[in-house]
Amino acid sequence: MAQQRESKLIDEPFSNILKAKGWNVENTHGNQYQSGFPDKYITHPKYSPRWVEYKVIENDGHVKYTEAQKDTFMLWASHNVPIFIIAARDLRGASNYALRERLYKKLFEEPNVLFLFDRRLHQLLY
Repeated sequence: MAQQRESKLIDEPFSNILKAKGWNVENTHGNQYQSGFPDKYITHPKYSPRWVEYKVIENDGHVKYTEAQKDTFMLWASHNVPIFIIAARDLRGASNYALRERLYKKLFEEPNVLFLFDRRLHQLLY
């Protein structure tokens, strides 16, 4: 089965940098009983846990999300659950190392999930 574009371009390279920095990276799996969960739950012995959602920046400069994600993420944000959106066009390769590092640093800022739901703020995701 072919990888989804998001998995190949964003998830795999970013998850690799997380693992290299000592994070445990757990996949979440959507199914007919669950929808709207972020892509990953990450833990580290030194830092508090975080939820991470990966997004590919489309040609129009924006990212897409589902209504289930909007509903779940808005609810979780209102309950102070830290959800971080990692968005890029492509994180693969040595030429994108600095970008991966810059996006990694976003995990230590305020959660940026609410930027996802306002197209005027999408540029703040990356």
